[in-house]
Amino acid sequence: MKRIKWIAALGIFLIAFSLNVSAKRALHKDKAQIAYNRGNYTAALALWEKSIAKYERRHKEVKCPYYTKAGMAAIKLKKTDVARQLFEKAIHSASVSPVSYVELARLYRKIDNLSLEIFTLENYVKKYPAGSAIDTVKERLFATYVESENWDEALKLWEKLPEQVKNSIAFKTGYLKVNRALKNREVCDRVSSEILKSDPKNVTALDWKAKKYFWLAENRYQAELNAYNKNKTRSQYVELLRAFKEVTVNFKRSLNYFKKLYPLQSTAENANYLGNIYARLNDDAKAKYYHYVADRKKAAHK
Repeated sequence: MKRIKWIAALGIFLIAFSLNVSAKRALHKDKAQIAYNRGNYTAALALWEKSIAKYERRHKEVKCPYYTKAGMAAIKLKKTDVARQLFEKAIHSASVSPVSYVELARLYRKIDNLSLEIFTLENYVKKYPAGSAIDTVKERLFATYVESENWDEALKLWEKLPEQVKNSIAFKTGYLKVNRALKNREVCDRVSSEILKSDPKNVTALDWKAKKYFWLAENRYQAELNAYNKNKTRSQYVELLRAFKEVTVNFKRSLNYFKKLYPLQSTAENANYLGNIYARLNDDAKAKYYHYVADRKKAAHK
């Protein structure tokens, strides 16, 4: 009988002890959250880091539920390196959430680690396709694809962007860059025209138009000249003169765009284009001037 009573007493003690430990853990957890809610981020971070350390000592990081919360506290304290390390652990733990990926991507952007930012944004899109930040994440992911010249992925993602975003000048400009790289000329013609209606000083769109008409003119000029040199007949000469009239129209179109582009982007390349156009239009003084400017700019960059 005494043995049964002893066992019962021991059981009650163990239950009480367990409840006491659980209560202490809950209190510890509540203290951290209360501190965070009150704006005492230093205390909150310290308490959460203490809890994290216990999980890590037992090699149970995967089960740790505090990494994301601690990361948010670190952000409030502007401890970006600490926050990044916490969120890196969070995405492999029980505390993973959409917030973990969003904040981690933002921190990678801050340290200019484009590849890890892309990886993190891609994971958000895969794991949380209906997440509250999905549109914002897709927008940033498209921008990173353009920046990293990941043209095929950017083109795939374009159709998944909200219409409002696709109609913005900034994103249309990115879309133009993508299609230019992929040599989708018809799309480039259409999009560059749309951009210039709203933003007449858009460098990317002006550059496309200026070079498009230059090479239309120059390629035709060279082709007709070669044809005449191979067959110097009267009829071929007449054809050459007729072609030169059409070529002149496109050179003038190109000149119109380059004159708008050059004050915005005064590069050696653009100066050289202007020199070549003026040469084709028989304006020797301006051709000489822009070729001189182009040479000076090239020399300055050596």
